[in-house]
Amino acid sequence: MNKGNQEGKGKIVQFPGLKDRLLEKGVQALEKGEVHESSQLLAQAYELEPDNPDINTALVLSLYESKQYDQAGSICKEMLLEGIGDYFEVVDMYLMILIQLHKHTEVVDTINALFDEREVPFEKEEHFRKLLHFSEKVVNGKAAVPEKEVQNEDQPSILTGKSLEEQTLIVAQLVHRNIHPFIGELQGVLQDPDAHPFLQTMILNVLKEHGMDKEVVVVKLGMEERVHPAALEDVFESDFFTGVTHALDELLAQTNPTLFQHAQELLKRHAFLLYPFTLKEEPDEIAAVYAYYTAGMFADTILEEELKEQVENSQAKGILSRLTELEEISSPNI
Repeated sequence: MNKGNQEGKGKIVQFPGLKDRLLEKGVQALEKGEVHESSQLLAQAYELEPDNPDINTALVLSLYESKQYDQAGSICKEMLLEGIGDYFEVVDMYLMILIQLHKHTEVVDTINALFDEREVPFEKEEHFRKLLHFSEKVVNGKAAVPEKEVQNEDQPSILTGKSLEEQTLIVAQLVHRNIHPFIGELQGVLQDPDAHPFLQTMILNVLKEHGMDKEVVVVKLGMEERVHPAALEDVFESDFFTGVTHALDELLAQTNPTLFQHAQELLKRHAFLLYPFTLKEEPDEIAAVYAYYTAGMFADTILEEELKEQVENSQAKGILSRLTELEEISSPNI
């Protein structure tokens, strides 16, 4: 609108705090499952402040829940172009929308472009690879889309009988959904000693993202603990991970930076699998075992010999045994 004309006709006056009230009410409606009312309220807030990341994200989620996938996808595209919100969280939402729209070729192209740019955070890599493999199978006619199971909240189970790949996809979508209908099943997976530890970590992260403060039991890798998901540290910000990373840095970063990178990648994968558990030994001792194991992988006999004495005690052998066990399940064949 021409400024002069606008001033001539009188400016539109907004009620103070209207945008914030619309956002709050829209989010509350979304949490109650009132998705159509939620999208209407959030659309009004969006009109008032279209570059607000919280409003954009909430509106996309409400449109997604009300199955208005085309409109949700358009807003996601705009967010990516304008740099609104956390880039990879927006990409994640966009990929989920593309899957619901059966645009698996676009999913493949988008994820391949992300990996080509080599800017994908480690914690997102495994998730994006799962989505990539899934969509590639659909494109090649080797997999069926499990979206009916994902969309129908009346079904007694969303994970039972699914492949690990399908389970991963479904759990990833729960970050942006109302999880209350599925809490019982998710808790069941956390308590199942035969469940895949990667999937269990994903579920814990979903519960943490939703701020769940109710105690849950986690049984994995021969360990059991009661935790409050909302109170858990992020896996890569824990004292365990930062301590061992620092020790690895001191041990390898200056003398063998390539080996340091590989050892750190091993540690990242294993920390994610173990979560919320950790290795209990001292960081220096754990780092020495990771360095020794990595030296063996890359036939660095000199470093292997230098570290041999440090890893021959019974405690270090216990770490090495657990490391080997974790390495066997780091990359499940799905």
